[in-house]
Formats: sequence, C-alpha cells, structure tokens
Amino acid sequence: MLKHSEGETAVKTLVSLSYGKKKLTVEVEKSNRSSLCIAVHPDLRVTAKAPVECGLGFIRRRLEKRASWIIRQIDFFERFHPLQPARKFVSGETHYFLGRQYRLRIRRGRPGRVLLLGRFFEMELPEPDNREKAKELMLGWYLSHATDLIERRFRGYWTVFMKLGAVEPRLVFRRMKRRWGSCGNGAVVFNTELIKAPLYCVDYVIVHELCHLLCPRHNEKFYRLLSRIMPDWKKRKERLEKAMVT
Repeated sequence: MLKHSEGETAVKTLVSLSYGKKKLTVEVEKSNRSSLCIAVHPDLRVTAKAPVECGLGFIRRRLEKRASWIIRQIDFFERFHPLQPARKFVSGETHYFLGRQYRLRIRRGRPGRVLLLGRFFEMELPEPDNREKAKELMLGWYLSHATDLIERRFRGYWTVFMKLGAVEPRLVFRRMKRRWGSCGNGAVVFNTELIKAPLYCVDYVIVHELCHLLCPRHNEKFYRLLSRIMPDWKKRKERLEKAMVT
C-alpha cells in the first residue's frame, strides 16, 4: 500500500495480458478516484489508475479493448528509447535517420559504400561479414550527412542571431554519448547522432546552442530568447528526450 498526501490509500497490482504475440504487463493502481485512466510512459511502463470499487475483471476487459492502442504507443516510444541495444551492423537490423527507421542490407561489392534507398540502408562491402568495417562505413555516412545537414540548418537560423549581435562561432561535429550539443570558447559543438532524430528536433538543438552565444547561462533571459525565436521549443525538447543516443 502507498499513502498519498491527500490521505487516500492506493493499492497496486500487476495485470498480465496478451495481444497477438505481444505480452503486456500493466501496473494497476486503485485509489479514491472516479474513472479509469490508462497510460503508456516513455520508459515503456504501462499503468492504469482505477477507482477502488473496480474489479480486476472489469479492468482487464478495459485493458484488452485498449490493447492495440497500448501496443502502438509502446512501438512509438521504442523508436526513440535511449536504451536501444547496441548495433551489431549486420543485415536485418534497423538504423535511424531523421526520426525514421530503415533496415540495413549488406551485400558483397567492391566500393565499400552506403546508400539510402527507399526504406533500406544498402551497404556494399568486399567482406559482408566484416562488422568493424560495416560500423566504420555506417558512422562515416552519419558523420557526412550530419555535418552537411546541420551546417545548412545552422545557416538558416544564423541570420537571426547575427542581427542580434552574436559573433559567428566555429562549428564542430563529433559523436557524443551524453550531450546533443554545447557552446563555448568560440565554438558550437554538435553531436552527429542528431541526424537520427526528427528534423524539428535538430532545429531545436541548433537554436538552443545559438541562444547560448547571447545568453551563456540557462536563465530567464535565455528562455525568453529561446521562446521568442522558437515558441514550441518545449514540445521539440520533449520529443528529443525520447530520441536515442547509441
């Protein structure tokens, strides 16, 4: 039992159910409330809050009716889940580009190159089973495309900040595990993993770092400037926080 600040008592129970080949575990919490609420969280937890008088049979039936919706929500969050398994760079696994997933196909070929064709990353290698070379090619493709795209998007926003008196920084691109970008010492650094996130998330990071040229700290002045240039930055940030960094 859990005691809530309002003095009400909540009881939690785990309910398991199946939908096709999918197995779901739902954390059901009963408390002094008037309606049943089902939620899927970004960390992939599924929860249901129900009135105390609701029986588990009734709750289970409601969950079964919403199972397809629950699966869709889980699938959505999994696409951007930060705990995606490390890539093995073998045919059949998925990789991301601008918020969409593509399947990797590796075939024997002399050039050693990567092409994005339809919904596939097509890779040619003299030795298709050479995972280290496949990884090197894939990361090289991401670096090249991230550098090109981010620099072009940066130029589009730069004119706004130039008019506000910002000094043009050096652009640096590198693969980072914990940060999307940083600003300091006359340079703006962008994580090349950004190329895997939706374009409007990429734009958020660019504008965020550009704001730091004028407002180094995350203070009220910084957020006023960010909101002025990108009014929906909170939605973009929330989506980005679900994006994966591998």
